[in-house]
Amino acid sequence: MKKEITNAILQLSDILRYVIYNEKTDTISLEKEINLIKNYINFEKNRHIKNAKISFQHKVDNGLKIYPMLLLPLLENSFKHGLKSDVKNPYIDVHLSTKNKKLEFIIANNFKEITNNVFKEKKGIGLQNIKENLAIIYPEKHHFTIKNKENIFTIHLTVDLEK
Repeated sequence: MKKEITNAILQLSDILRYVIYNEKTDTISLEKEINLIKNYINFEKNRHIKNAKISFQHKVDNGLKIYPMLLLPLLENSFKHGLKSDVKNPYIDVHLSTKNKKLEFIIANNFKEITNNVFKEKKGIGLQNIKENLAIIYPEKHHFTIKNKENIFTIHLTVDLEK
C-alpha cells in the first residue's frame, strides 16, 4: 500500500510539473505528451479502477511537436464517463501513431448510460471546448469525429503536424 501511494504521488507530481512548465509553450515534443498520457493512465489505475482493461499503444516518429495537453482531455473523458460510470468489464483502448507528419489518436471505451438529468444538461461541454481549441490551434489541419454506438464511445482525431 505504501509503495502504491508513493507511486501515485510521483505520477501526480510529474503531471503537475508538465502542466506548470508547459502552460505557455506553443508546442511540445510528442514524446513528452506520451509520457504525460502514461503518467495519467498509471495514476488513474492506482486510484480506483482495479478490474479495468486499459491499453495504450503508440508508435510515433521522433522530433514531432504538438500543442501541449491537446490529447489529455480526451483521455480524461474516457475515465470520467467510461470507467467511472460503473460499467461492467470497463475498458479503454488508446492508440497514438504518426505517419508522414500526420498524427492519429483514437480512444474507445465502454460506458454505462447515466440517467441523471443534472448530468445530462452538462454533457458535451468538454468536447465542445476541444473542438473549438482544435479549430483555433490547427485550423483546417485536423479531423475530429465522435461515435457513440451501443454504449461504446470512440474519439478519432487526426492532425497534420506539418507547419
